Amino acid sequence: MADKIETIDGSVIQHGFHNDRIYLMHLQGKTAGTLILKLDRMAKAHGYGKIFAKIPANHWKAFKLAGYTKEAVIPSFFRGTTDGLFIAKFLSVDRQRVGHRSRFDPVERISKGTRRDDRTPLPVIPCTPSESVALGKIYRQVFESYPFPIHQPEFLNRAMQKSTSYFCIQAKKKIVAAAAAEIDSASKTCEMTDFATLPEYRGNGFAGMLLNRLDDEAQNLGMRTAYTIARADSYGMNRIFKKMGYRYAGRLVKNSQIGGRIRSMNVWHKPLR
Repeated sequence: MADKIETIDGSVIQHGFHNDRIYLMHLQGKTAGTLILKLDRMAKAHGYGKIFAKIPANHWKAFKLAGYTKEAVIPSFFRGTTDGLFIAKFLSVDRQRVGHRSRFDPVERISKGTRRDDRTPLPVIPCTPSESVALGKIYRQVFESYPFPIHQPEFLNRAMQKSTSYFCIQAKKKIVAAAAAEIDSASKTCEMTDFATLPEYRGNGFAGMLLNRLDDEAQNLGMRTAYTIARADSYGMNRIFKKMGYRYAGRLVKNSQIGGRIRSMNVWHKPLR
């Protein structure tokens, strides 16, 4: 079952047992003090292992006093002026245990040996709500599990009608790769997310082509910062963001349900001008 998205005192959260966490997605700063207490009570009542939050740096003091730690920092994240913090409060010992170090640590190693990509770019086209069913089938095939229910056509349809732009690459008149730009006009940020390529079409550089198109989309819409939350153990995706000029911001420990288990995630960011 997918985690719920709710509004508490003007702040938007996602919570549930799928990711075993609370995710504070949008903070209404005026009620930060009381919200922190409500999140604590909710997490303890449900037995969640983690509270994860994305906040402006000017609210850090209140969260720090409540036992949160910084996991990633993006300079000038909000509207190109205020740093963005990705912070966490762990409610179980196991949830904060990093475990074995990834073979991709340190992250900078992924840039070594990068070869030039001379493949001819294919057309990257916008997806429409009428293609929600086809997109959902791709995501269901590629991901055993995912933090959000992107395999459901209804979810994709609603996302496209609100603030998320999906783009795809087609072959033989069918969608074989897709990704999304989730626009937040209030903060002037754009999350690059939901990258998927059908197994038989991997190795063609489609993710890089999609990311290049998403960057253009975000810049054309006046966004100031692009970012992504990528699986820490995915060499390919981390390498692509590094290659495309994104900078490493930090790691979110045991944060997101992807591929059948809770995984640690890397945060990458890129200023847009």
